[in-house]
Amino acid sequence: MGNVELAMVGAAALTLGGFWAAFLRPRIRIRLEGADRDPLDRGVMLPDWMAPLYPLFWPVLRTLDEVGVMKGDLAERIARSGYAPYATISAVWAARLRGMALGLAAMVIGMGLSGMLLETPLPGVIAGLAVGLYGLTAPDREMTRAIADRRRRFRANMLLVVATARGFLRAGRSFDEAFSRAAQGDGVFANWVRFLIARHNTVGLAAIEEGYRHTPDPRDPYVVRFLDMARLAWTGGSGMDTLLEGIVQDLAVDMEQGISEMVTTVEPLVLGAGILAIAGYVLAILMPVFLGSEAFLGF
Repeated sequence: MGNVELAMVGAAALTLGGFWAAFLRPRIRIRLEGADRDPLDRGVMLPDWMAPLYPLFWPVLRTLDEVGVMKGDLAERIARSGYAPYATISAVWAARLRGMALGLAAMVIGMGLSGMLLETPLPGVIAGLAVGLYGLTAPDREMTRAIADRRRRFRANMLLVVATARGFLRAGRSFDEAFSRAAQGDGVFANWVRFLIARHNTVGLAAIEEGYRHTPDPRDPYVVRFLDMARLAWTGGSGMDTLLEGIVQDLAVDMEQGISEMVTTVEPLVLGAGILAIAGYVLAILMPVFLGSEAFLGF
């Protein structure tokens, strides 16, 4: 390892040590970018080891967000994910900071190892950048998976709740009462319907827009049809039972097609596994013959 590489590693270590010494302080609470739009976001507690790195990484995070490295409107994606795994904007930014900090640690360690083994720190720098970018975008990937999972569970629970509410509506219940009774349990759609009705009782028809904001997919045609039906019910319109019947029938058909496609996809795999199992069993029986086993042939 040359003097230049040693100097680079030493400078990096001194820089980190300087930031640590300059900014080391007790655990702090920080309200991060965008948190002012959410009155319930009280900020996050940064751990002791991350607090001194905050002044170093925050301008970089802001720049990366402005150039579009991260996906979409953060507050909207948090709402669509059902506030899990991140409930606030500050929590997402804290996770991004943690990813960048891990990337910096990987870079320092990688520079030291590659300098000793390869006599150049470049592989360590590249590895640290890759780890940092992966950690930086990890929260966005987690939210994307959470939204997709919530969309699947939302649609599955929707058929049960809507079909149950149809019976209450036919018995003469109001829209709010029918769906309040039908939306029992902890299903995704049931929780969303209870939220929608509670907000309507508070803010009136503005609850429609809030309903769109808190669905996994605001463009889902069944969400659009359901909220149109809710608007019709809350404004005293007629024909709600016909709309509800159409939603139930179309949902049932879509779910039946989805199950059929799943079976069609899985069936060849099951058949192939069965054929391989039978072939393996037959091969195990005939193996002594192929190998000329005297014990098997009887002489």
